[in-house]
Order: sequence, then structure tokens, then C-alpha cells
Amino acid sequence: MLLGLGGSPVSAKDDMKFRTLMESKETDIVTMLIGAAGLTLSFVNSELEGQGKQPLYCPPPKGISNNDYVAIVKKYLEHHPNVGEETFQVYPYVLLVSLKQIYPC
Repeated sequence: MLLGLGGSPVSAKDDMKFRTLMESKETDIVTMLIGAAGLTLSFVNSELEGQGKQPLYCPPPKGISNNDYVAIVKKYLEHHPNVGEETFQVYPYVLLVSLKQIYPC
């Protein structure tokens, strides 16, 4: 369950646009969603490295905060506005593509 743009609880709709999610006034929810995707990708990186494989991306030594993840996704959306018309479920993929571009190995 997500909070709607008006602040009342609503179910996430499969057809909600990615841009709508990123422009939501519910910034805590957006930060939580994007941050969770970032944490998941970090876990995948650790697992790959533990297996002696190439990580998906190579983060900076200081790490990446949830707010950094959100800023990264917003910057990607600015440079690729057409992605904003995709359904909101695209956000983990957008984060992955962005991280690979910003922090290549």
C-alpha cells in the first residue's frame, strides 16, 4: 500500500507512471522504495564479489545513501524523460542502469 499524492492511502496501480512516482510529495515513500532497490543491488554486488565475479557497478568507498540513490534516479529521468512514461515498476532497472553508468568497474 502506498500513500497517494493527496496523502491518503491507496493501492499502487500497475499503470502508475514512473514520473508520477518520482514527482510524488510522499518523498519518504519514494526514498524508501528507491533505497530498498539500492540496498538490494548492493547485496547482489556483494554476492557476486563473494563468488569471485565482476560486480554490477563499483560504488565509491564512502558508499551511497538513500538520498543519493534518489538523486541518481532523478538525474537519469531528467536526461531520459521518455522513461517517465513507463510504469513505476521500472525504477529498479533505472537505478541499476544509472549506477552502472556513474560507477563503472
